[in-house]
Amino acid sequence: MFDFLFPKKCYGCGEYGKDLCGKCFRELSIADQICPECGEESPMGWTHEECKKKLGMDGLIVIYDYQDVKMRSIIDGIKFDFNKELVERVLKNFRFETGENFDYLVSVPLYFYRENWRGFNQAEEMASVVGRKMEVEVKEILRRKQKTKQQSLILGREMREKNVKGVFEVRKNFKKKLRGKRVLLVDDVFTSGADMRECTKILKKEGVRVVWGLALAH
Repeated sequence: MFDFLFPKKCYGCGEYGKDLCGKCFRELSIADQICPECGEESPMGWTHEECKKKLGMDGLIVIYDYQDVKMRSIIDGIKFDFNKELVERVLKNFRFETGENFDYLVSVPLYFYRENWRGFNQAEEMASVVGRKMEVEVKEILRRKQKTKQQSLILGREMREKNVKGVFEVRKNFKKKLRGKRVLLVDDVFTSGADMRECTKILKKEGVRVVWGLALAH
């Protein structure tokens, strides 16, 4: 009855029936892989040797091209229409290989007020779907301890990095339990990468050995 009164409409083409039709799903543009530190092209998403840092990311997997208008509409649907089902749909055929056996999947956290308003964290939903596919535990290891200005409203990598500096921390129950672990850090969009790099820094300070990122789009 609900679908009859409020029929689903494809976020890609606007046709009624499904919130993402098969044609639009097949036409989504796959992203080129990049180095998470410099943003330049990198086969398989490995961090370039010359870009590696002690507390930096080891690699990044991005799935879709954020310049694709269909993908932008889908991400808006997830974030602002609170459509969690779209996460499952766009990750339907998700497969990748990094050569790492991850111990945990960890989502980039939202500030609690924003998560309560939205009702969910889209990165956490992604982590749940990917965790089931990879058979890797999803853990809430990180916490965003203070509210910040939305990154999308800030121009420039340097200012975005300044905006999130010091805002993440490892939850107390995970202190001294992360040494030598391998973590896959999940977020919806990788633009400047400031959030992921800051989270990586915090995780590696706690002894995490390897941190890769996974983003729905770039």
